[in-house]
Amino acid sequence: MDRLFDISRFPDPGSVVLTIFYFPFGLVLVIIRLFIALHGLLVSCILPKSAATSFILKSIFAVVGIHIMVQEDKRDEKKKAKILVANYISHLDHMIIDFIQPCHTPDYQGLSGFEQWVFAYKNFGISKGTDTFEKNIKEYVTDDNNKFPVLLWPEKTTTNGRKGLLKFDKFPFSCSSIIQPMTIQATRWPLDVKVTTLTSNRWTDFFWSMFFPYTIFKIKILPAMEKSADESVEEFADRVREKLSSTLKVRMTDYTFEDKEKYIKRLDSETKQKKASSNKKTKPNPAELAEVSKMAQQVKEVLPETPLSVIEKDLLKTKDIDRTISNILEGKIVIPRNASDSSILSVPSSIPEVSQEIRDKVNTQVSPAQQKYSAHYFPKSSSDRHQSFEERKKIMIETARQIYMEKHGLH
Repeated sequence: MDRLFDISRFPDPGSVVLTIFYFPFGLVLVIIRLFIALHGLLVSCILPKSAATSFILKSIFAVVGIHIMVQEDKRDEKKKAKILVANYISHLDHMIIDFIQPCHTPDYQGLSGFEQWVFAYKNFGISKGTDTFEKNIKEYVTDDNNKFPVLLWPEKTTTNGRKGLLKFDKFPFSCSSIIQPMTIQATRWPLDVKVTTLTSNRWTDFFWSMFFPYTIFKIKILPAMEKSADESVEEFADRVREKLSSTLKVRMTDYTFEDKEKYIKRLDSETKQKKASSNKKTKPNPAELAEVSKMAQQVKEVLPETPLSVIEKDLLKTKDIDRTISNILEGKIVIPRNASDSSILSVPSSIPEVSQEIRDKVNTQVSPAQQKYSAHYFPKSSSDRHQSFEERKKIMIETARQIYMEKHGLH
């Protein structure tokens, strides 16, 4: 499923870096091209829909960086299809096809009148319900006075167009017995930035098309296909899909428009769960903070010289009194020098300060052989100095644990 859609427009970190450097130039290009595109909108308002108007609009869009290449044109003048179908790779596809074959594209989403005008959608009454919408399209197609065909998307949603086709909706194939299939593909230059993403919309697709130097759409107009008398609508739809699949050299999938909607919701849910999990780790709940505070007071009884903030910080990680005491005595955590409990400025200390009670016990429990490593004696060799530190550290750790167990009645 995930191979059918692009989550991000940028295929790799390198393209992101290059886009950042290019951004000022791209922004200037967008501003200039918007003024040129505005002329295209004025042309579409003044001139009636026709092949000549489409050619003018195609030329204007070529100036703004949207180039259209017709790689194959197998239209048959004898078979006038009233329904056009194509794979769906961006929210600009209908405009691209309209420049080649003048047509009407229904508004599937109930857009505002302004958006319908800007993006050349025709209102077939989707706001009144699906039944009315489909009925109006069928009536338009069967009316001989309407000379322009209707462009419909059997997939009903966009894909990346490179890995497969979604399962076709049968409605377009129930409108007419003659269908005109087309394929559409797109590339960008100089960076291979995607023309659409999983959650993009028509405004963002249009912006990035204005932003980059060239977006090239490649169109293939296949021979019109006619439904046979003994063929069902579903069979006709499958036959057309097979034709598009072989032309695009992609596989047919069993995924539908609804599966994409579920996929988006699942990704959104996973993202929210990750954020919630991250917030939980960085922001302990009140019950956890209360427990840490209680444990910190117990550690403070054993190591009163250690700032409370340092103890709490380590307990948030270890959740263990014994381990925090060991970490402090072993010098695994940094302790502020001459700092109060409210200070959090850390200065590394090789040997932490310990209570007088521990010092006294260390002095009474150190053997005569070990007493040569007292503070008044500085060993000449590095091995002796290291041994002195290790032995004194072990004794301090064990003594601190004994004091802690004695104070809390632990055996």
